[in-house]
Amino acid sequence: MKGDVFEAGEVACVNRRQAFRFSCNTDKSGPADGFTLIEVIIALVLVAILGTFLVLFMSGTVTRSVEPVLQTQCGCYLHGIMENITVDYNTLMLTDETPIATLSDRIDDGDYADEDHSYTVVINDRINFVDQDGEMVEQSDSSGDVLKVTIEYRGQRLTSLFTE
Repeated sequence: MKGDVFEAGEVACVNRRQAFRFSCNTDKSGPADGFTLIEVIIALVLVAILGTFLVLFMSGTVTRSVEPVLQTQCGCYLHGIMENITVDYNTLMLTDETPIATLSDRIDDGDYADEDHSYTVVINDRINFVDQDGEMVEQSDSSGDVLKVTIEYRGQRLTSLFTE
């Protein structure tokens, strides 16, 4: 540009009516600015290692976070099965002469399970409660008027009592 005097190491640029000056340090005696290639490589390796640990930690956490949801879902299925048994029991009380015996047979036959949610009968016995030293204790009795039913679904158990 006409009339401008530049010192050594300076460059002038003209970009649409504006002039910019950039200074270049050509003096090699001062400290170097920035990072060396080896420092950048070491930093990238450390970030990669820490990233690997983070991914491994988070993947285990995400996998384990599903367990409470599955347990809740299994509990809901179990309660649904017991609800079906209870509804059938209420119907049998109105229509059957021996509702406890019929209900017990249906539970043993697995009538309340669907294809995806089969249950295991843990206890399906008639019981009575007897007084022993001032405490009421359950006692197995084939002619008892209480039916104790415990069913299990995927590790969770639910017990219900049905009376005549």
